[in-house]
Amino acid sequence: MQLHLNRFERIDYKDNKKHTSTTNWGLVFVMAGAMTATLIGSGFATGQEIMQYFVAHEWTGILGVIVTFLTVGFSSDAFFKEGLASKQNLDSPNGIFKVFAGDKIGGLYKYIALITLFLTYAVMVAGAGATIQQQFGLPVYIGSGFMYMASALTVMLGMDKITSILGNIGPTIAGFAIVLGLLSLFTNNGDLDQASVMVQNAVASGTIQVTSGNWLVSALNYVGLIIMLNAGFIAQIGVQANNQTETKAVALFSSGIYALGIFILYMAFMGAFSLIAGAQVPTLTIANQLHPWLGYAFIMIILSAIYSTVVSMLWNVAASVTTDGTTCNKVATAVLGFIATAIGLFLPFDQLVNIVYVVAGYFEIIFLLMMIWRALTRLLAK
Repeated sequence: MQLHLNRFERIDYKDNKKHTSTTNWGLVFVMAGAMTATLIGSGFATGQEIMQYFVAHEWTGILGVIVTFLTVGFSSDAFFKEGLASKQNLDSPNGIFKVFAGDKIGGLYKYIALITLFLTYAVMVAGAGATIQQQFGLPVYIGSGFMYMASALTVMLGMDKITSILGNIGPTIAGFAIVLGLLSLFTNNGDLDQASVMVQNAVASGTIQVTSGNWLVSALNYVGLIIMLNAGFIAQIGVQANNQTETKAVALFSSGIYALGIFILYMAFMGAFSLIAGAQVPTLTIANQLHPWLGYAFIMIILSAIYSTVVSMLWNVAASVTTDGTTCNKVATAVLGFIATAIGLFLPFDQLVNIVYVVAGYFEIIFLLMMIWRALTRLLAK
């Protein structure tokens, strides 16, 4: 299943008659769920991303949420369209970067994305082991080994099955996080009036981390990291669409659900800031405070979020060196996943990945600007 990337530059979506005009809303919701599942990783589920990228900027963090919604919606729609245009699998998932940035610059982004994906998979699998160890006292390698096996076996099922599986998991995770945030807002909202001052003091003392001193740069860096980690997988989801109505609906639904989840947890954290300031897993702190059994349930949500993210990452890495669904692809999935799991278990990659995240995010801000420029030039040319 090959794709000549240069074809994308010559396609007029309005005149492309090979797609059906009937909108399959069931498919739309499955695709939106699959994309939501890839966006919601352990950083979202634990609340750390929301703390560092949005809460740390006090009330201007709301503007960051809005920017995130708009830019994630815009970029995902663009990736979906490119997948729809070909109705074939990308010969290399991260080759999608070449479509928007050209062979040389896009080729550089392709390899940056692969490195980021591989390192992130390694650390997330190790994080799954650490979560299970903390909650149940089991050795780290048991939890990490389980996550590796679950993700590798899922990837081996192929892209269609992955979309179906993640399409059901994504809304569940987002829904649970939204309900948790709402429950917290109703019961722990006493810090809202003084949240701004409390956040200022927490940032100044180093109690909570901040990714950038500017709310807009933080939001764009966050979106940049999302694009870096998910561009190839999102484009591949678009292959399964029938028409542009479906791609636009999927982009709107998934980015909307994601942004809503961020906003509600953001408000919950601001309302209960004295409770969660300095917590490694703010959502779990809130869940345990509401009810101990809710805390156990949220452990499963965190693990599900890790699973949904690492599946798309491992698929991307394996599909970049082999063809999806082949025997070679299954072997590559098993081997690459095992190597990444071993790296995550035996090497201190946490600080390295933090650096990779920030650098990758800034690289993708530039790429996002390229996408916007490309869209504007196309619009003006009509």
